[in-house]
Amino acid sequence: MICCALGGMISAQQSTLIINNYSSYDYHGQLMATPLGTCYPMVSIGYPAVPEQLIVPALSDYKLPFYADGASNGITTFLVQTSGANPAVPRVPGHVTLSPTGVISTNTNWRHTKFQMYFAGTNTPVSSGGTSVPETYFNANLGDGTNSCFSGPSYISTLYGDAEWFTISSGGTQYTYIQIF
Repeated sequence: MICCALGGMISAQQSTLIINNYSSYDYHGQLMATPLGTCYPMVSIGYPAVPEQLIVPALSDYKLPFYADGASNGITTFLVQTSGANPAVPRVPGHVTLSPTGVISTNTNWRHTKFQMYFAGTNTPVSSGGTSVPETYFNANLGDGTNSCFSGPSYISTLYGDAEWFTISSGGTQYTYIQIF
């Protein structure tokens, strides 16, 4: 019985985040993880605190298997908010609630990103300076479509490139992909 309960906890853990940046621009993004159908608890990278964004250089990939792996993947702090009445508090990746079987990890999954693409190696956003529709810059909200707190489609297309969000399962592990091309 304990084995089954532990197995259930491990399978409920958040998915592995994979960002494939096939574009010639750098991805600068905020990422949010929440439970399905609710906003809290929320784990975020860079939200609401900018400049703590995740940067994935042009033509490269990023992988984060667990929150606990954040330190070895360039993340010094996650922001964790347990309710709308409580402020977000910084948590190091090694915090017990962010361990693979921790209460936050087992109750959240990657749901949303707010991102802006920048010219590679610079702090200059990709933009034509126009205001026409479709977007004249490579900037968007993107998500899995299940988040009631942040809206965003699972696919966008701009003059500068496209981005998509999808989740797959393989061998009992769930993978959340953000692909930019």
